[in-house]
Amino acid sequence: MRKKSEKRLEQIAEGAVDCFTELGFRRAQMADIAKAAGVSVGTLYLYVTGKEALLHLAILRVCERPLDTLTLPLRAPSMPETVKLVAARRAEVVKLPSLVAALGKGAKPGAADLRMIGGEFYDLLHEVRRAVWLMNRLAQEIPEIDALQAAAMRGDFRDDLAAVTLKIVGRHGKPGPDLKLAARIALEAVSWTAMHRMRETPANAIEGLTEKMARETAAHSFASTLISAATEGRADMRDLQLSS
Repeated sequence: MRKKSEKRLEQIAEGAVDCFTELGFRRAQMADIAKAAGVSVGTLYLYVTGKEALLHLAILRVCERPLDTLTLPLRAPSMPETVKLVAARRAEVVKLPSLVAALGKGAKPGAADLRMIGGEFYDLLHEVRRAVWLMNRLAQEIPEIDALQAAAMRGDFRDDLAAVTLKIVGRHGKPGPDLKLAARIALEAVSWTAMHRMRETPANAIEGLTEKMARETAAHSFASTLISAATEGRADMRDLQLSS
């Protein structure tokens, strides 16, 4: 592919990412993406066969796959193939050594460990935020992506953190829905701070907030939420034993 064509393909990919993230798959039209990319609709068809192919191109972009080796015009693969691509990218970028250590046999995590886990989540979400924004929007319309989000991108993290919360107080067994909810709340606090606040208007910005402050505060809030859930659960068990 000529250099000019490579640049144009990147522009189209960026326009597709922006439009699908903002409008979703159903509402986004070829004309919307052409406008965002600064090209004509006719030019789009030199690079892709249709809107489904544009969706795959957008996912290739946020998954940081090379575009210069694609056969053009790009044809859309099946949705399971696209989901497989997203899952592969997840496996590449999800590196949470502190969480793995806290889940290890014999580990009893404390506040410092939880703050480290929260910081790792912050760094991960901050790095892949464009991909998460796109997947969150697509999950509202595409069942296969929704299933991937619910399991590998949210459910696994939530359940692992709920298990860590049990270990804080030395309890065994499966976490109940209360601890899973606490884990989800802790994750959402980090998610908002690491990425979602960046999509707000300047009027909502917190004056003087630096990235370092945001990361430290998010990690502290994350740890506090899980410790509170663990200690409240222990208090409930003690009260139950006293009343029986």
